[in-house]
Amino acid sequence: MSIKKDNPLKSSRFYKVKNPRKHFLCALCRAPRQMKYSKNLNWKNYLQLTILTAFVSTLLFPFMGVKGVFVSLFFWPIVEMANKLLYRKEIPCPYCGFDATWYRRDVKVAKRKVETFWQTNYPELTEKKEEMVQNLEAPSEPEKIVENQEIQ
Repeated sequence: MSIKKDNPLKSSRFYKVKNPRKHFLCALCRAPRQMKYSKNLNWKNYLQLTILTAFVSTLLFPFMGVKGVFVSLFFWPIVEMANKLLYRKEIPCPYCGFDATWYRRDVKVAKRKVETFWQTNYPELTEKKEEMVQNLEAPSEPEKIVENQEIQ
């Protein structure tokens, strides 16, 4: 028994993100989208980074002394990179595969990514589309036009 994937664009059942920062519509499929992460760190991330630094520096104080505060210089790029990776992971549309950042860089690559998304997630829909395109492209036999000829 095979499990059919339900196309959320037809059923209007969309994902919800807990505590989203941005609400917008997908530029390609017009599905409602939400994003939890932003491009840059916000004040909560800096507060978390400060608390983490304070905790680790108190643990390292017997060994390193006051120099343990400089541990934040190692944590900051790691937190920044993790935030950027989570943000980039969230950009493509989960319904149609459209990635606005790739569209700004190269339209052909963005189109290819959307096509591969549909081929991997909804192959039955892409097969029907390919059949329709082949039927349109295939030249049909020219119809013979028979003119009224006088019968002698």
